[in-house]
Amino acid sequence: METMREIVLQEMNELRFNRKHVDAKIREEIKANPDMCDKMAQGVVLLKQYMAGSYYESKMKRIAQLVNLDLEAMVLDLFTGIAYCLRPELFTSVTAQLASRLKFSDKTEAITTVAEITAVLCATDAFDIEKANKMASLMVVSNIPLSERLVTFIEESQHLPPMVCEPLELTHNYSSGYLTHNDSLILGTGNHHDGDICLDVLNTMNKVALKLDTEFLSQVEEEPTFDLDTQDKLDQWNKFKEQSYRMYSLLASQGNQFYLTHKVDKRGRIYCHGYHISTQGTSFKKASLEFAKEELVTGI
Repeated sequence: METMREIVLQEMNELRFNRKHVDAKIREEIKANPDMCDKMAQGVVLLKQYMAGSYYESKMKRIAQLVNLDLEAMVLDLFTGIAYCLRPELFTSVTAQLASRLKFSDKTEAITTVAEITAVLCATDAFDIEKANKMASLMVVSNIPLSERLVTFIEESQHLPPMVCEPLELTHNYSSGYLTHNDSLILGTGNHHDGDICLDVLNTMNKVALKLDTEFLSQVEEEPTFDLDTQDKLDQWNKFKEQSYRMYSLLASQGNQFYLTHKVDKRGRIYCHGYHISTQGTSFKKASLEFAKEELVTGI
């Protein structure tokens, strides 16, 4: 049975690492900045000009889906997503992530439309789309001013850590087990449904308490499973490794007992919700985990 301390720690972790909460903080700072309000207003004007243009048939159909949307809310939503680009991020990756904010039924159409909208909104100077050289990929980098405290939140909000208290009971397909937010239990954009996904199995798996093998983690260094043949790969690996060890340290300091939550894909296969700590990661990740409630195996 979890204690009040574990529940409070879990709530603190979710407020610290959950992007759903960081989005709200970014919106507040953007709306409180007069210069950013001007840029949002400029963005609405630019979008109206873009939508009033004459284009080929399929593009006109895509633009028609924007007509009844709140353009001011859309600009704020896209600026909020772009604010996470504290350093240059791939244009294709950014627009693919932003596409889910449009709620289009067709994912390809959403990505294409967001890419065009992003190019239009770049004229506000809220962000830059740049290219290092002729052969390089397009990159997006935010110019949106954020407080140092919020920048720290963004840096830490990439992935939620495991839960330090027992997850809440899953009662429907849009629940997460976490204390402060719900989410679809079916992986993949557009795959959510309300059919049977065996919630009892997910609940059983969510209640398995785990712990870190701190002796293993202190004696064996995590190594990449791929070649670090470019500076970008080396930088990404070093960042991932640093974040992983910070997560190990956090959970160890909070009692070293935690729970991984689980989801299913559209074929019913189960995946644990974990990035830095996972039972389905590399050999190192698997070796670093043990059952928190150990029992001797007998009768074999």
